[in-house]
Amino acid sequence: MNSKYLSKHFQRFIPTIYVMAGSFLITAGWNWYHLPHRPRPPFIVKSLITWAAVYVSYRIGKFIYLYAVRRFERHPFWHTEFSRSLDKLFFTLSAFFIVFFSRWEHISLIYTSLVLLAIFLTLDRELARHPDPRAWRTVNRSVFGVAFFLFFLNSILQYTAYRYYILDPDAKFYNIVVFRAWSMTMFWLIGFAAAGLVFWWLRGRKRYIGIAAVLAVMIFSLLVWVANVRALSMSGLYFSPAALGLAAGGGDMIWNAATFTLLFLYAATIIILLYIVKRLVKAKHLTGKHYWHYYNFAIIAVGVISLFGFSSFKNAPEVVIARSFYNYWLGDKQNIELAPSILAKLEKFGLFYRSDQFNITHQDKTYAGEKKLLPDKFYQNKPNIIILFVESFSTRFNNVYSNRFKKLTPGFVEMANDRNTTVFKKYYNASTPTVTGLISQLCSFLPPTGHEEIEKQKRVKSVKLACLPKILRENGYDYAAYITAVNKKFASKGSLFASMGTDEFFGTEELAKYIEGEPLSWGYSDHQMLPVMTDIIKERAKEPWLMMLSTVDTHPPFNIAKDMVQWKNSRSNVLNSFHTTDDAFRIFWNQFRSSTLYNNTIVIAVADHAVFPAAITKDIFPEEVGKVNFYDENTFMMYVPDSVLPKEVDMFASGIDFAPTVLQILGINTPNSFEGHSIFDNRSEYPNLLGMHELGLYINQSSSDGSRQSSYAVPSQLDCSNEGASASTSPLTLCEFLQFYKWKRQMFEAGRLWAK
Repeated sequence: MNSKYLSKHFQRFIPTIYVMAGSFLITAGWNWYHLPHRPRPPFIVKSLITWAAVYVSYRIGKFIYLYAVRRFERHPFWHTEFSRSLDKLFFTLSAFFIVFFSRWEHISLIYTSLVLLAIFLTLDRELARHPDPRAWRTVNRSVFGVAFFLFFLNSILQYTAYRYYILDPDAKFYNIVVFRAWSMTMFWLIGFAAAGLVFWWLRGRKRYIGIAAVLAVMIFSLLVWVANVRALSMSGLYFSPAALGLAAGGGDMIWNAATFTLLFLYAATIIILLYIVKRLVKAKHLTGKHYWHYYNFAIIAVGVISLFGFSSFKNAPEVVIARSFYNYWLGDKQNIELAPSILAKLEKFGLFYRSDQFNITHQDKTYAGEKKLLPDKFYQNKPNIIILFVESFSTRFNNVYSNRFKKLTPGFVEMANDRNTTVFKKYYNASTPTVTGLISQLCSFLPPTGHEEIEKQKRVKSVKLACLPKILRENGYDYAAYITAVNKKFASKGSLFASMGTDEFFGTEELAKYIEGEPLSWGYSDHQMLPVMTDIIKERAKEPWLMMLSTVDTHPPFNIAKDMVQWKNSRSNVLNSFHTTDDAFRIFWNQFRSSTLYNNTIVIAVADHAVFPAAITKDIFPEEVGKVNFYDENTFMMYVPDSVLPKEVDMFASGIDFAPTVLQILGINTPNSFEGHSIFDNRSEYPNLLGMHELGLYINQSSSDGSRQSSYAVPSQLDCSNEGASASTSPLTLCEFLQFYKWKRQMFEAGRLWAK
């Protein structure tokens, strides 16, 4: 008797236990994630207050529900049987908040899926008690079928972005993938719910307008995701107007197995989506509209809370991508004035702009001090020059600078060990990718433009700068040429190099006359191009000459070269790619040393820019994954016959210092529009570096205590609305750099950066 009495009374407390436990789970998960845990007493007090607030809020919500179903005279089931199930549903839903304690994205995604399944099963079981269960369960299963598919799809997409995107400031938060997947799932569910309301409000074929609109937007969004995955895998950046051309890389090479696989998956996803929507529409025809209205309004309510209650939606890849295109096409354009304090700070980076003259970068000399930097024999007979722009060759992959991967680059080590070779350290790229990287080095120019504008929009087909090839041609050099693996039309390279002063351009079509067989990389591979460079020199060059060549095998995605040379037993495409380029260089260097060119030709091996962050993978750089950007210390070595240069130069410098340095070595002091300084002149007076391109702004500056500070941001993602002016003596900030970037863009469009 007593046991039955206790059992009966215990049953009465079960609903309260559900609500208390559910409120506790919500409070525990939310506060543990969002509030500091120490000191303990304030955390406990705040948690108790939150617990009470959640409990009371639920009770108020349930009271409103019961009042509404009675007020509108709904079926007794809703204020009897189902009302008793609300407490259990609340507890089941609260189980989601346990995910806040998780530290593993995979487990969090699986757990959230199980909670979603539990909610569905609980609802389905309770609705089975309704006098008309078939219709309600049909609606319930249709809605959750769409929800499961969307959450599964968004989980994959959001995890892909989390895994590859290198500039995500929110990736440090645990479970960001779950929150973004949930937010985007609710976003699309709101769309389908709104379309459902339209379905019942309209008649005839018009009722399908809403569903068709949501489908069209979603299909387009998934197509953008195809491009986004390609951009992420190759550059570590989201698909955007800026990243569009960079993701495309070598033009035709975008169409490879990975692309076709993505397109196949895209098509399969669309087929599944259409099937699910078809089933959804069929379910609507089998049931009445009042069944759906409850779900539609509930979805919209939960969705709005999810989108505005969590910040995850605001920083989801889809929103970031949409914002980048909006800013690109519709963003406000206004006249930018550069504050005197910013100009003063820029002078600490060696950047001087003369606003009192139209050509704000014009200067009469390249360098101030006269130094003997060449052996005597070259003052009468100028040396020939070979410049090898080595694709993405950060020093971290070069054994001359780092022995992390032993014997990865023996060819470059052979060059460095030559007694006439100078190794430059602390040399950083000033821009990225290749086209702007080469402009920055050959023209000593920080380019406020990029690959997208140059390649896709074809807006920048030439430059009117005093560039190294043009200056050499004006100072006794009889020939200048450039060799590359890609077509001359790619990134307008043909016209750009012509405007820089080159006589001939050798791209894919031109090299076909010298190379037998098909191209083996992004066009011709390094092993194919380097040997024919000597043939082109013998056939076409008149001494003294300048020959430039860009290697290609170390370009992302690092698996293109069909003649790749494996490093040891490595399974890393990244390391094998760098070893392949080095092997091609080693063959060239050995042939060069045994030729007559060895005594009258300068050879410069310099990276066109830093390695893409996509190369910093967990298997080879586990401690640096996600911590690098598009700027890094770059390879820069120079062989001069009978050299009088130091064996090593250890000085902070960047790509804009390349052309002035080469000209001072050659003794050519000419008027120019350079922004850099010769390493052998006054570069040491400006130990601070800037990197500029459409995908990122980079600052590397010394602090008062002698340490180095670096910062990086994508221009379109910088929020500078709350930053005020700072003193000219303080370090340059990213927001001030953004002002400089915008100001320089205006000067660029006005032609005030061009040489006289």
